[in-house]
Amino acid sequence: MEVPGQSAAGSYAAALREALTAFTTAGGTQKDLALALNVAPATLSRYLSGDRVAPRDFLRRLRGHLEQRGMPWTPEVYESLDVLCGQAHASSGSPAVQLAQLREELARLRGEQEQAQQVAEERLTGLEEQAGRLAEQLEEALERARVAEARVAEQDETLRHGQDYIHQVEAELAQQREQARLLQREVGVLREQNRRLVEEQPRVSGASTQDTSFEATLAAGHNRQERIAQEEARIARERSRAGLGDGTRDRRQSYERVTAPPLRPAATTARYTPVRDALIALMLTAAICAVGTAFAAGLQASPGPSVWKLVLAAAIGLFVSTMCYGCTFGLAEKYVKNRWAPDALEGAAGISGPLALAASITAPFVLDTDVLGHWLADIVGLL
Repeated sequence: MEVPGQSAAGSYAAALREALTAFTTAGGTQKDLALALNVAPATLSRYLSGDRVAPRDFLRRLRGHLEQRGMPWTPEVYESLDVLCGQAHASSGSPAVQLAQLREELARLRGEQEQAQQVAEERLTGLEEQAGRLAEQLEEALERARVAEARVAEQDETLRHGQDYIHQVEAELAQQREQARLLQREVGVLREQNRRLVEEQPRVSGASTQDTSFEATLAAGHNRQERIAQEEARIARERSRAGLGDGTRDRRQSYERVTAPPLRPAATTARYTPVRDALIALMLTAAICAVGTAFAAGLQASPGPSVWKLVLAAAIGLFVSTMCYGCTFGLAEKYVKNRWAPDALEGAAGISGPLALAASITAPFVLDTDVLGHWLADIVGLL
């Protein structure tokens, strides 16, 4: 700050000398300082005595030199020297000093303006980049929103079609239930009619044996036809109201099947095809062997199936083997019973099933290989 009773140049020079106290105390001289700052020692002496006003450029170079020597100024000291420098230049009566001061101020203002413009351009560039990123993000968000909207519309359309289909199915189910109810009622009526017809047959036959007159027989048949016609008309009316059509022909056929006398079954004779029956017996035996081999593969596998799978496989295998064994034994018994083959065939068929099952289970363990059985076990889901 300017000291009262002292010129601005003197105050500035006094502040410079005070700022150099640390430098001179450390052994520095004005000559060394003038050489370091590239100024004449006489010029530096005039700056410090106040005969000349040190420019701001000298002040900045002096500050940098002291920082390199490890004697930096505090921001307050530099600001005070800068203010005194400006006051000293402003109060100087020399046009050259004032012109230099104005040039320095103009250069400083231009520098600050350029720096502010550069910072503004950098900020503007950053804002433009940020605005571009935000625009891209907004476009992506809009695209996702359009896709989501399309999916929602598609799901709404699918849901609407599903609801229509459900309503259609419910209507069809209701119609089917109504038809089933009418059919059950019709079946009940038919059963009742069949029961009455069955009950009336003995009475009609008894009446015919007791009364052999032709008129009584015709009267009984006529009454029965009238009852049948009445039931047919009633059922036809019910079916027409329900929309099921006319079922008179079907009911007449069912009545004729009920009232018709049973047909005598035609006599059948046994057909003997040794080659085909032998092939069937071999296929049944092979099926027994396949069941045993698959079960043995499950026992040999490591890791093998669980216990409940083995138990279930054993039960199914025994059932299948029993069925195949029964069919094989039945084929042999047909030929032995009719004397087409010796009794030894029945004995061979009797031991073929158990022997094939035991051999198919034990053979893989003896041979220590079970490729086919492993394949079969894998197919049936045991492994």
